Amino acid sequence: MTKRRTQHPHEFSGTADTRRLEWARKTVAQLTIDERISFLHQYSPGVERLGIGPFVTGTEALHGVAWRGPATSFPQPVGMAATWDPDLLSRAGQVVAAEVRQMKQADPNISLTVWAPVVNTLRHPRWGRTEEAYTEDPLLNAELATGYATGLRGEGEHWTTVPTLKHFLAYSNETDRSATSSQLDPQLLEEYELPGFLTPLRRGAAGSVMLSYNLVNGRPAHLSELVNTRLRSAVAEPDLLFVVTDAGAPSNLWRSEKVLPNAPAAYAAMLRAGVDSFTDHDSDPGETIAAVTQALQDGLITTADIDHAVVRQLVARARTGEFDSLMGQPPRESTPAIDRPLACAVAREVATRSIVLLTHGSRGRAALPIAPQSAVAVIGNRAHEVLHDWYSGDLIAPVSLVDELSTRQQVPVKATKAIEAIRLSVSSESYRRGQSATGTASEYVFVGDDGSLRLSRPQADGPQVSAQPVLLEMIDFGENVIALRGENGRYLRPDDYGQLALEAEAIGGWVSQELFRREQFSDGHWFLIHRASGRYVGVEHHSGALTLRGTGADSGVPFRAQSMQTPEKAFADAARGADVVIAVVGNNPYVHGRETEDRPHTHLSEPDKALVRRLRELPEDVATVLLIISSYPYDLEGADDGIDAVIWSSHLGQSEGEALADVLTGAQDFSGRLAQTWPIDSALPDLLDYNIVRTRSTYLYGQPHRFAFGHGLSLDAAHWERADLELGPHAVNVHVDIAAPRQRCTRGPLRDVVQVYADLPTSAFGRRPLHTPDTRLVGFATATIMPGQDYASVDLVIPFDRLEVFAPDTAAWELPDGPFRVRIARSSAQETTVFERVFVLPTDLTRRPQTASAAPAFIDTSRAEDLSGLVRAAASPAHGEELRPEAGSGTCDFILPAGTRVSELRTRRLADPCAITSPAAEVVDAITGEPLRVPLTVSAEDPYDVGRVRIRLSGPIALLGIEAAAN
Repeated sequence: MTKRRTQHPHEFSGTADTRRLEWARKTVAQLTIDERISFLHQYSPGVERLGIGPFVTGTEALHGVAWRGPATSFPQPVGMAATWDPDLLSRAGQVVAAEVRQMKQADPNISLTVWAPVVNTLRHPRWGRTEEAYTEDPLLNAELATGYATGLRGEGEHWTTVPTLKHFLAYSNETDRSATSSQLDPQLLEEYELPGFLTPLRRGAAGSVMLSYNLVNGRPAHLSELVNTRLRSAVAEPDLLFVVTDAGAPSNLWRSEKVLPNAPAAYAAMLRAGVDSFTDHDSDPGETIAAVTQALQDGLITTADIDHAVVRQLVARARTGEFDSLMGQPPRESTPAIDRPLACAVAREVATRSIVLLTHGSRGRAALPIAPQSAVAVIGNRAHEVLHDWYSGDLIAPVSLVDELSTRQQVPVKATKAIEAIRLSVSSESYRRGQSATGTASEYVFVGDDGSLRLSRPQADGPQVSAQPVLLEMIDFGENVIALRGENGRYLRPDDYGQLALEAEAIGGWVSQELFRREQFSDGHWFLIHRASGRYVGVEHHSGALTLRGTGADSGVPFRAQSMQTPEKAFADAARGADVVIAVVGNNPYVHGRETEDRPHTHLSEPDKALVRRLRELPEDVATVLLIISSYPYDLEGADDGIDAVIWSSHLGQSEGEALADVLTGAQDFSGRLAQTWPIDSALPDLLDYNIVRTRSTYLYGQPHRFAFGHGLSLDAAHWERADLELGPHAVNVHVDIAAPRQRCTRGPLRDVVQVYADLPTSAFGRRPLHTPDTRLVGFATATIMPGQDYASVDLVIPFDRLEVFAPDTAAWELPDGPFRVRIARSSAQETTVFERVFVLPTDLTRRPQTASAAPAFIDTSRAEDLSGLVRAAASPAHGEELRPEAGSGTCDFILPAGTRVSELRTRRLADPCAITSPAAEVVDAITGEPLRVPLTVSAEDPYDVGRVRIRLSGPIALLGIEAAAN
């Protein structure tokens, strides 16, 4: 059946927002045009004569308040998603919102519009910002985002904060992110990309959206027609949605992307497209004000365009109670003090429940939980630290795994970082790159009392140097990237003049200054290159200080590293005599995958692989545990084979050590479930290919995996004693009874996640062939068995609209009219199915018209399907779409009702003086590729009442659409 989706009711809207809109519109009418324009920059000065104070557009609140000092820190969003619990995320959002409110009391410049959550889907595991998003599944993504946003928003008419959904649209690559165009067809737009934005907006959980850096189908996201047509239609009134740019993005339109000629044209286009606030040039509004002023003078915009933007900002602020006194309303209740014990308890619960047990008992025994009397060795640098990421605040009282576990075991825990400790020396004679330094004299590197690294130069004025050469820990991140850490625990980094010193407390910053690239030579020497600047490390001739020189190799000096302790020996010493050995590996959030940097691959680093190999080589009587703490999934390449237990967690924030110790010792059971497939790297498509259908990406389309979407084990595995599925008049009803095991080895509640999937084969849709997912999550719920209880039940209602597939030819949703399967399962993998039934929906829901609907007179390219060698492109910067050959020639298909008469292909010639192929557009046979004469009549493809029209484009030409008519 073909049907249009009905608009969902807008929750939390009503008289309060009506008052705010009326007040905002009246207030804007009182502003001068210069005052109105001043509101458009992210730093708005306000209008004192009307009682409107200054405003800053946003506060980062991804998994805690960022960049504002100490704040409760939750796991990274990719970790929070592993709880599969929107209500728990809502509680986390409440904590974050309360802290934003509290901080604003101390600093009025802090904004109550918060930039969270990130709702971009995790379609590719190499995306650098995987840590910031939730999941690869559109339903789980929408529900988790709505949960967190609901907590940020709060209850009642007043909003605690105004959540901003990031980043619209189709954004999941850092490589050339301001210049790449995400190719997105209508089906993927509707089924995969939009739910994460539309669901929170329709439920009233979010009041703002941030646009993304990239282009979509050739048009900058900041000019997307979808802002006004889809996002604003998801709220009760268009002016209730506040739309902001990403930082620095406005300038891209005429600088890097060059889709518009200058700033006035760019700002005018963004305002017309629905942008309300511009984040550019930090606190300097000069360019924004000048550009908008000029655009208004040139007639590119009207005052109404500006007025709408200002109204939307004022409404967003009014929702938080900022203008209650101006509106004659009673003030919002005062902000209570932060309940720090409660905040810490929520952070710890989220952290504990996000940890995923990937494997256990593969060697026929249970390594977990760890008994208090066991001799435990914990090995790996990550076990000794709690890391923050770019969007973290200052962690409150973080405790590492080593420190926490040491307080719980009766036998002292043996721990080592298993990092190579080195002393550096420099050849006394400079030599050119590639020449051997064998046999030349060398000088050791010392540390000065100011932390600087230098050669000993007694004759030079300067700091006192150490009596012995400096001992450095060399942290190897793989890909020849290292960091050097001194015995004072501080990292090597350059100062403003390029001189190197051990002064950084951690690796961090927008551009991490603590990272170096090692360029090694066969004779054992290596150059050291500062990764951020590309400058070689050299030596000041007089002072002997190590400093950054030029970007050419001839400015660097060759180093030789003398190993004082090897990872192999450290591992062996710590593991000797242990009953249980825990090896901890994973990433640093600032290296090989973060904002601005995609991952080079999904493998463990070479040093981590070596650590895992040593773990696997331990005697069989030693229990082995591999703990992976990372911002993203890995292809373990079989490294997990032969290890008793494998565990994954994201970076867990302030509660990392306590949460990990809880599950390792059995104080809590594992309950996390993967919200992202752990892939096989060789099967991954190109990072920039957004067509998950064609590339068979994500679990939806059968991506090869080691660990499936939804996978996760428990030590005390619950029994699913009764599972049932029933077809109701409007939904599929699900019931599952879950029982605790009779014998338990863990304490605390037992939790399990009931997952419901629908397998929708192409044959289930009788009107036309559709691209259907192999399987699709259609419902889920967390079941909890509290201590002292034996059972829990789960009842789920799966609305029929979750079975729909979007049909591009009619731009409508279709329910299956043939048999389909619904499965209750422990993960997306078919082999984890607990119960299943095959259903056919009632005919009154799926009945189709006796005759196919006629095609419209003009069919635009939004209805083109199965593009091969063609790309979607913008017909103009702000409006329209066309198809163009990507390289030489390509084809696309249109599905049209049988009997439709195709009379003409509407095209336009592209300017391309270098083209070697003449422009051509023709209809061809879908099987043979032979040209067909136009006009033509569409024939039905058995057994359907529709037919396929294939169009081939060659050379510099664009297809605008098809002229058609009913025969």
